[in-house]
Amino acid sequence: MKSRGRSLHSKIRPLSAFQNLKHEIGRAAESGGTVHIAMGNGGLVGDEAITSFAVLEAVAEMADTAVLYNAPPVITVGDPTLLPLAQDILREAYERHGLTKRYNTNQVRFVAPSPVAYAAGAANLTATGEVTTTLMMGAFGPEVSLIADASARRDLNQLAAAAAPNAIAALYPATDQLAMGEEMYAAGAQLTNKIRYTVSLQVQDWFLRPLLAIIIGIIALLGLAGLWGF
Repeated sequence: MKSRGRSLHSKIRPLSAFQNLKHEIGRAAESGGTVHIAMGNGGLVGDEAITSFAVLEAVAEMADTAVLYNAPPVITVGDPTLLPLAQDILREAYERHGLTKRYNTNQVRFVAPSPVAYAAGAANLTATGEVTTTLMMGAFGPEVSLIADASARRDLNQLAAAAAPNAIAALYPATDQLAMGEEMYAAGAQLTNKIRYTVSLQVQDWFLRPLLAIIIGIIALLGLAGLWGF
């Protein structure tokens, strides 16, 4: 079963934002620095719920790696519903490695409920000397440029994943390690060998994408032939 999981995992399209993550966490550990994981303003209700759940899955894997490498992360959130879940994820990571006493609740911080105020607060944290790597992954808008700019001013390593077009536009000039749109939901498959993530991603790539392209092509042809009702 394990070999099958590895085989499936090897067929996933590579995304540098996730492929390089463990390496960046390792570099932070070597330098004695901190990884700042900025989760944005998405919550567990409303339009951003799917994004938030996808981010939480990824953060669980990232937190486990950071604790293992002795690079304690700082996680910032802009929605209070994410705070207790992010705290539980990090605490459980410490427990799995027998390091419960090292867990500090202040490592997970609720910054502010509004997007701009959150981004400004997260950028201020990024500007401190302790942070050596910034990961921006979650529900962002153009305000994410504040965090990216703070990282760029200190020449920090930046990895990012965003679904909103205006967030992607803000992040695109800042880093070439960017997962865009639905690529963000591939984090579970990229960061773990769990077969449920891998199969889901492969169904999306091999079946849903081609099917959608075929449907769009048929509609376009019908439109050109004057057979479509618009």
